[in-house]
Amino acid sequence: MEVIRIDYLHVQENLPKSSCCIGFFDGLHTGHQALLENCIAKAKELNIQSGLITFDPDPWKIFFPDRVCRHITTLEDRIHLASVMGIEVMYVITFSKNFAALDVDAFHKLLKKMNVAHITCGFDFKYASKNTGNVNTISSQNYFDVSVIASVNSKNEKISSSRIEPLIQSGKMDLANELLGYMYSIEGVIEHGFKRGSTLLKFPTANLGANPDYLVPSSGVYAGFVYVDDTFYGAMINVGNNPTFENTKVSIEAHIFDFDQNIYERQVRFFFLKKTRNEIRFDGFEALKKQLQSDIITCKNVILHEKQYVTKTASLWGAKVFEFK
Repeated sequence: MEVIRIDYLHVQENLPKSSCCIGFFDGLHTGHQALLENCIAKAKELNIQSGLITFDPDPWKIFFPDRVCRHITTLEDRIHLASVMGIEVMYVITFSKNFAALDVDAFHKLLKKMNVAHITCGFDFKYASKNTGNVNTISSQNYFDVSVIASVNSKNEKISSSRIEPLIQSGKMDLANELLGYMYSIEGVIEHGFKRGSTLLKFPTANLGANPDYLVPSSGVYAGFVYVDDTFYGAMINVGNNPTFENTKVSIEAHIFDFDQNIYERQVRFFFLKKTRNEIRFDGFEALKKQLQSDIITCKNVILHEKQYVTKTASLWGAKVFEFK
């Protein structure tokens, strides 16, 4: 997939005619996927390129620079997922206060200048200065055709990034994954930790130096996967302060099943399938070690019986799933 950066003041000439969906698309969840499907279908119908129009940086970072702003997916994740889902070109419009101040007609003319022939948007799409643009204004212009996608719901409630975010932060990964349509993940680099897992407990762990842009699930133990070298390895993932050792910093570490590779300083991705228990304090190493043995059995059973999103997620990342013992 081609990625084209757009400066609204200096749009490249001779961009290919396209059918585009438009939005921020954090998570590219099942609601977003309905927009992508319509956009791609229209592109095939019109024999033109399918495209996705998004914005960078996040508008919240421009208007509230002091606010911590975490996401379900990074821009790089969205590029990857959109490509796998069938989008042929991604337009990344540089977001600024000046761009946000464009009036409705100027916004329409920008899309026309980008050679957009068809736009797919959600029923609640807002744009232009002070969000004065909506589905009525974009549908009434004459520069390009428009499809408006109705609310995509689960349990009679709209599927949205703002609905998924608190589910991730509270550790309700099964519910978050249901709305995403795949397993939530965090990317980062494997760092050296305290080595308690390998020395004191005999449960070696990989400690993730997570990209700070991601939302972090609540403290606890999760069944999940670690993605290394195009392979999904089953894992028991712990998020928290390790209260038995009185750590002050939140850590994200994984005990990877049947795995003995050295992956220090490697960039990997942790996938969260389901939370199995909250984080608790233990009276000594032996009690903790006994619980970890039980946790591994629990996590393996969860992985074996919760395959609904494993195959889908592996296909999105071009991975094979390693069969642990």
